[in-house]
Amino acid sequence: MKIALILERFDIERGGLERSTYEMACELTRQGMDVTIVAGRINRPPNESPLKFHEVPVKAKTRAGWWRNFERAIRQYLQSSDFDISHSMTPIVWADIYQPRGGSILYSSIRHAEVLGDGLAAKLKRLAANFNFGRAARIDSEMILCRYPDGPHIVALSNYVKQQFQKHHGLGAERVTVIRNGIDIRPFNDTQVSDEAKKLRRRYDPQNELAIFLFISQNFRLKGLKTLIEAAHRAQNNRSDNLRDFRILVIGSEDYSDYYALADRLDLTDKVIFNGPTSKVPALATMADAMVLPTYNDACSRTIMEGLAAGCPGITTRYNGAADFLDEGQFGIILEKCGDAGELASALLTLCDRQRQQKMAESIKNKKIREEVSMTRHVKQLIKLYKQLT
Repeated sequence: MKIALILERFDIERGGLERSTYEMACELTRQGMDVTIVAGRINRPPNESPLKFHEVPVKAKTRAGWWRNFERAIRQYLQSSDFDISHSMTPIVWADIYQPRGGSILYSSIRHAEVLGDGLAAKLKRLAANFNFGRAARIDSEMILCRYPDGPHIVALSNYVKQQFQKHHGLGAERVTVIRNGIDIRPFNDTQVSDEAKKLRRRYDPQNELAIFLFISQNFRLKGLKTLIEAAHRAQNNRSDNLRDFRILVIGSEDYSDYYALADRLDLTDKVIFNGPTSKVPALATMADAMVLPTYNDACSRTIMEGLAAGCPGITTRYNGAADFLDEGQFGIILEKCGDAGELASALLTLCDRQRQQKMAESIKNKKIREEVSMTRHVKQLIKLYKQLT
């Protein structure tokens, strides 16, 4: 079966959408599909890849103009090709499948505005967002493809994303299929990763007496880092003697100076450790006690899935589709609200209890959750849908 995977740009060094799409594409080829990455801008992987690549020519002076020209270029390319399935990560009305890896663009814009709060700076940022014509053009395209009765079938990465399309676009169940997100779990089976995890644990917890929480993000505001630091302050003040002390490792390439200043004001510089970016996520997840992502909006975060693949419980909000994998608290803690430092502090203290943390970790391993979060499972379900649509 010949598959076109469509996205605006392809560069796995950017992480996020492009890396997930690459992992999905590679797994599709391992399962016998003939895959071509189709994008407006392509930076090919440095290693040998089983994939084919096609860069559609797009030029424009504005972001909105680039998007419109990209739409036209994709339409022309698909009309001149013989793909069995056109599978798009971006809102192309002529595709067979629309799988927005960040969730509905319309809904995401609403959630991003809510994160800003009500101060003057927030109002100015909302005003500036009104002039984001590139995003507005993509929202228009998403609304059109949802209204079009013969438009693409929506593949939602979680029930959270499915609800976005039902509530904000009025789609019925027949237009939306939930295929929960997946990750490449092979690094978590690597003995070298296990050895590296032990070294990291000894580095951060030489006496084996701490609870270590891992926060990984490329958007600290949206993913709730401020709330996490405030929660750490509350947890520090409320921790009883029978609970372990804790450390929070912050991983990400974003400027963290404002967050470090907040941690400093709250006397937390010994508890909240800012590490910058890393390539050792599997080892870090393997050595951690819990992954923490108090996000305001996430279609289905890799962070929580990577933790589960490593046997590590998660703490996240109802606004993260990856909460689906936590089985209502069996494999972690689901926060009902965003921005609630008190609720998050209670969750941190719960997993500072060694026995409770270990019980969750054992449940994850016994129920074989690693296979549930795998890209292999995700792709097998995709191929089943492909066959239904052809």
